[in-house]
Amino acid sequence: MMWRRGPVRSPLPRGGWRALLGVLTWAFAATAWAAKPAPPADHRRVLLLTDTPGDSLVERIRAEVASLGLEIVVRRADGPIEARARAEHAVAAIRMLPTRNGVEVWTADETSGRPLLRQAVVDDTEGGPDRTLIALQTAEVLRTSLFPRPPPEPAPAIVQIVPAPPRANEAAVTAGIGPLYGGGGAGPSWQAWLSFQHLWTEHLGGALDVSVPLHRGSMSGPEGTSDVGAVTAGVEVLARFASERRRLFADAGLGAAFVALLTTGHPTTGTAPLDGGSSAAYTGLGYVRGAVGRKLARWLAVGVSGVAGSTFAPVRVRFAGNDAGSWGVPLLGLAVFVQADWR
Repeated sequence: MMWRRGPVRSPLPRGGWRALLGVLTWAFAATAWAAKPAPPADHRRVLLLTDTPGDSLVERIRAEVASLGLEIVVRRADGPIEARARAEHAVAAIRMLPTRNGVEVWTADETSGRPLLRQAVVDDTEGGPDRTLIALQTAEVLRTSLFPRPPPEPAPAIVQIVPAPPRANEAAVTAGIGPLYGGGGAGPSWQAWLSFQHLWTEHLGGALDVSVPLHRGSMSGPEGTSDVGAVTAGVEVLARFASERRRLFADAGLGAAFVALLTTGHPTTGTAPLDGGSSAAYTGLGYVRGAVGRKLARWLAVGVSGVAGSTFAPVRVRFAGNDAGSWGVPLLGLAVFVQADWR
């Protein structure tokens, strides 16, 4: 038996293959387009302005801001922060403060370009600025300003982080040693000084001052010599001024004191029947005082103080009824001191 092969007919109608090929081509193109990776998001740019690009604070801030997924551009500080940020097409700018204890942060609305926030992040703690804290707070300012994006054209807000002002009722005890010169022919004596100070306000207070002679000065005359030293006790109105970080301070005081001048005579050999003896004279004293110091710790300081004043009248020193000299006009003193304070 023989089979004859007849003509093979396509199962699709005429023109169907062409339509099917078109459908397959469209499906392949759509699949290839869908499989392409999404283009990277447009990173928002942050401008960091500084005169010391390699500074550790700059690098710490750069790391914290980069962790938010923001693009960092470092440029030298020159010109207004807002103009520099717009020139770099940045949504935010950070500028180091001249005091190196913080930064200024500026952000803008990404649609309108209008400023949204201008804020100072400052750390004025006694041990010096905490750079990690400044970097974390700077990143937090950007995070709250840029994520999520603020509504268009919000009202500007100005926020500043500053240390709390020093409290009143600060007290201190100061102990010092130094020479005291009373003029009138007497040499200087070495005095020990003790002062209790109390501030009623940030800058104004009072003090109680006491001094005693450790080594008296000497006054000479024809009949012999005399040891001269003074015990003083007084009150003082005190003004204090401190630097921004309160490491350096200066005091100015105006006071009055009670003075007991102690003398001990030593007759020259061969002037018998003169005998040595001791006496005391009492008077008042007005004075001004100035001091400068530096904090070594929160409670401890060292410094130098000076006193200038005069007794109400010169105190006369006599040998055998004769004037040998005087004391108290003028009165000059100098001391180095150690101060402990508390609040």
